[in-house]
Amino acid sequence: MEPIPFLPRTRAEMARRGWDALDVLLITGDGYVDHPSFGAAAIGRLLESHGWRVGMLDCPELEPDGSGWERLPAPRLFVGVTAGTIDSMVTNYTASKRRRRVDVYRPGGRPGRPNRATIAYTSQARHRFPGVPVVVGGLEAGPRRLAYYDYWQDALRRSILVDAKADLLVWGMAERQVLELARRRAAGEPLGGLASTCEVVRAGEVPEHARVVPAFEELKADPDRLIELFRAVREENHPGARPLAQRHGNRWVVQHPPLPPSTQAEVDSYYDLPYRLAWHPDHDAAGGIPALEPVRWSVNTHRGCMADCTFCSITFHQGRAIQGRSEESILREAARLAEHHDFRGTITDVGGPTANMYGLGCKLLEKGDPCLDRDCLTPDVCPALRIDKASEGYRRLLALVRNAKGVKHAFVSSGIRYDMLRGRDGELLPLHRDLVRHHVPGRMKLAPEHASPDTLRAMNKPGFEVYEAYERDYKAECRELGKDQHLVNYFIVGHPGTTLADAVLLFEKLLDRNYSPEQAQEFIPLPMTRACVQYVTGRDPITGEELYVPRGGRERRLQKALVRWKAPESRALVEEALREAGREDLLPRFRRLAGGAKRREKARLDLDPCG
Repeated sequence: MEPIPFLPRTRAEMARRGWDALDVLLITGDGYVDHPSFGAAAIGRLLESHGWRVGMLDCPELEPDGSGWERLPAPRLFVGVTAGTIDSMVTNYTASKRRRRVDVYRPGGRPGRPNRATIAYTSQARHRFPGVPVVVGGLEAGPRRLAYYDYWQDALRRSILVDAKADLLVWGMAERQVLELARRRAAGEPLGGLASTCEVVRAGEVPEHARVVPAFEELKADPDRLIELFRAVREENHPGARPLAQRHGNRWVVQHPPLPPSTQAEVDSYYDLPYRLAWHPDHDAAGGIPALEPVRWSVNTHRGCMADCTFCSITFHQGRAIQGRSEESILREAARLAEHHDFRGTITDVGGPTANMYGLGCKLLEKGDPCLDRDCLTPDVCPALRIDKASEGYRRLLALVRNAKGVKHAFVSSGIRYDMLRGRDGELLPLHRDLVRHHVPGRMKLAPEHASPDTLRAMNKPGFEVYEAYERDYKAECRELGKDQHLVNYFIVGHPGTTLADAVLLFEKLLDRNYSPEQAQEFIPLPMTRACVQYVTGRDPITGEELYVPRGGRERRLQKALVRWKAPESRALVEEALREAGREDLLPRFRRLAGGAKRREKARLDLDPCG
């Protein structure tokens, strides 16, 4: 059977389908990849499955003469705009605000995405397609739906809906909203008042029962009021909540409450759509889209995350409720992968935002009811969560996938919450042995993030002693099973609540293990995260605790060097940091271990001059 054609990105492709017009035009800063991990493709395929004619205007600025905007005509219903899979400023700049040289979501990995692409693309769409409503969404627009702190400008900015001058902003996972938007537009109905959207209204149009939050002008005058705004967004983040209303001059941005969590049947329908699992052939000449390769043979099992890590906005985008697929849907996808002519037998990931949250939940979250009395996972796992039952469900799913026809390996490359791998009795769950025996591709990814109790509390992460206990058990399990497997750790430097003494404490833990990760993530205060409020105000918006906030490039460089202490460029900075922290006692051990690493690197290069 012939594979389904790509969504058209040119008029010639429209003609081959027999189309003389489009219903919806999607604009994205990513190169077009027909895979469910790429949001524009997922929305496009969904609309197509409901009978709408959809065009994909990807990277319209690739043609330097502006002709990229002429590739497709104005649509009949609306234009949908997304900056791409990732926030365009994060894609374009490092945490040190240096321009990145690679953009893996664009053809050949070459940069060129506009800064604040949502605003740039909406402005062009307004100019090129006059009279057509423009709807913005995605991971750049959603967290900026109300006034927010912008790290790149070090200033408060207006809602992106106001700056972009779009007609509507869709926030969260947008499948149900875009289908309803298409239906309303086709029926000639107004777009306002739709759940999980924001719109700009005049003063007399603000809903009477709306909760008024600090105005943009008030936040700019007193950034500490971001605490008040964060609490309101958090408290009204459930179906049945009140709308939020925020004044911007003489206009108001109204955020309508979210939809209930998607049902399993709905989530199945999103992932059962036909995908080519490839980039559009127009990008072959540039070398393709590098971001496809890590996810091409992966299977997404669920969406949502109940971890509430302070630096992450997933709970405000995908929601806290875990919305999982059925075993049948996942096995259908595994079968489709196995039938693909390029598949070589290895599914690279069977997971989601946190792999072992598949099937996890409680009665409140599944109904979409608010639960603000305690955190789901910290300081310990909430007793209402069905850890043991969910663990067995995920274990069964993994067994079914790895034994599916044509599948040789089914790995779990998504992050694992190690504090969820124990039952109520404190013992490791049977899932853990299965993971180690069958599903670790040589290295298991874990994110302890730090070792300092103060920093971890500010991050809303479990204590490092929880990680250390798991680390011992993991190594014992590997020895027992005869597996030569390792742990890959992720750490964040420069997070609010991290002093230089805290950074040295993490350094000591790494030194004890003679371990220095190749990468360390530098903290970026992303909009609508708890950590962003911590960064701006120096206080935790939930506990009220005052926090030390590392600012400036030098302090962040010292903290990063303490994590990547084996890197040659880090050694002078490590010595500087240890002296500044009054920890010269660690210098002899550091020099001995770093010297050994340097000798091993020299020996490797002597054997392999190409490095």
